[in-house]
Amino acid sequence: MFDNHSHTQYSGDIPAGHGNSVREMCISAIAKGLTGIAITDHFDIDGIRDGFFPPLDHEGIAFDIAKAREEFDGKLCILHGIELGQATHMPEESNLQLKSQPYDIVLGSVHAVRGIIDFADTDIAGMSKNEYIRLWEQYIEEMLDTIKWGNFDVLTHITYPKRYYLGNGIKDFPDIKSRGREYFEPILKETIKSGITLECNTSGLRQLMGECLPNEDLLRFYYELGGRDITIGSDAHHDYDIAANFDDAVAMLKSIGFTKLAVFKSRKKDFCNLED
Repeated sequence: MFDNHSHTQYSGDIPAGHGNSVREMCISAIAKGLTGIAITDHFDIDGIRDGFFPPLDHEGIAFDIAKAREEFDGKLCILHGIELGQATHMPEESNLQLKSQPYDIVLGSVHAVRGIIDFADTDIAGMSKNEYIRLWEQYIEEMLDTIKWGNFDVLTHITYPKRYYLGNGIKDFPDIKSRGREYFEPILKETIKSGITLECNTSGLRQLMGECLPNEDLLRFYYELGGRDITIGSDAHHDYDIAANFDDAVAMLKSIGFTKLAVFKSRKKDFCNLED
C-alpha cells in the first residue's frame, strides 16, 4: 500500500527543526510495511508569493528523493509529488511549476480562498454567522473552480475547513453530518467527470474532527454517484504519522464497496488492490 500524502521538513507549515527528512519518512514507511510513499510537500502558490510561507526548495526535495530512491531501491517506491494549493489563484505560474519537475503525483488543495491566508490562520470565531457562512460557500466555489482547472491528479481533504470551524468553537456549521451531500454533490460529480482521484485523508481521525476527510457518508455518496477512483493519504507532517489509521480507512472503504486504490507514476494512473 502507498501513503500518497506526506510532508517533510521542507514544508513551510512545519517549524524549522521540527520536521523529518525525506530519508526519515521513507524509513518509517518501510517499518510500517508500505509499498510506497509520495513526498508531497506544500506549495501554496499565492501564500508563498505574498510572503506568508517560505519558498519551497524544489531542487533540494528532488535531490533528497533521488538519494532515497538509490538507498531504498527494491524496498520502497518513492514518488516525487507536490501539494499544490490555490492553483486557480495563479494558474499560469502553477502550470509552469508543474512543468519544471518530473512529478509522479500532484495533489490539488484549497487551504485558503481569496481574501484569507489559510483557514488555519483565520479568526473564524471573530466573524459574524453571515460572514463564516459566506466563507464556506466561497470555499465550495473555489474548489469547484480548481477541479475545472484540472491540472492535478488527486483532490485532497475536501472537508478541510471544518477542522478550523471546530477549532474556533463553531460546532453547528458547516453541518457536514446532515448536509454534506448537499454541500458536496457538485464537487463529487465534477471530480468524477474530470477523472480526478478523490483522497480519503486520515488526518482527521487523529484530530478534533474524529473522522476522515471526507467522512464516511460523503465517501458512500461518492460511490453511489459512480466514483471509484480513491486513494489514501495520511497527510503526515512527522514520520510517526506515516500510514496512521490506514487500517480504519481500509475497513471503511471496503464496507462501502471500494476494491481498488489509485496509484501514480509520472502522473499516469494505475490501480492496485485495496489490501495490497
